Amino acid sequence: MFGEVRTQFGTLEIFIANARPEAAEFFQSPMDITLKQWDSAFDSQAKAFLIAVREASALMSAGGRIVAITYAQGSRTGGLQPWVGMGSAKAALESLVRYFAVTLAKRHITVNAISPGWTENSVLNSMPQQVQDLIRNWHLGGWTPMGRLGTPEDVGNVVALFCSEQAGWITGQVIYADGGASLMTPEVPPELQFG
Repeated sequence: MFGEVRTQFGTLEIFIANARPEAAEFFQSPMDITLKQWDSAFDSQAKAFLIAVREASALMSAGGRIVAITYAQGSRTGGLQPWVGMGSAKAALESLVRYFAVTLAKRHITVNAISPGWTENSVLNSMPQQVQDLIRNWHLGGWTPMGRLGTPEDVGNVVALFCSEQAGWITGQVIYADGGASLMTPEVPPELQFG
């Protein structure tokens, strides 16, 4: 892929890492996940990002932008047991964002991550229907203060912000774009959190 970019364009200004396998490839609890499923999660996240950033940054000059799409909630919690492979892979991806941010800072290339909340037309739609319904109803019912799931456009707007000239001083950060869901307190019912 990067050889093709080099041949056709010579340089690269922006690289967005947003790959993932379908949920069935990794969606198993810690005691049941196979090594193949574990590798599928890590290969699509940390390993792919490591390789891609090396290749992408070789084509970039000052002002280049690298953005990873993560799910920070899944990398910091342990409640959604079948997310163990992807959550662990996302945690490794977020760590790589920080390491590459330092590595590429002297070249004025920024490396950041966006952590969307549950978003329509995403991995959510590849999960079993019962899981989808539970997640949607929970967020629509008040867990997300803005009262809805995200859209691909919501995430794209944050990507555009990171890729703008105005974001040249931001690097190594994970920004939550989740309608406020990450601000909620899990020990307290949503009805009590809105005063």
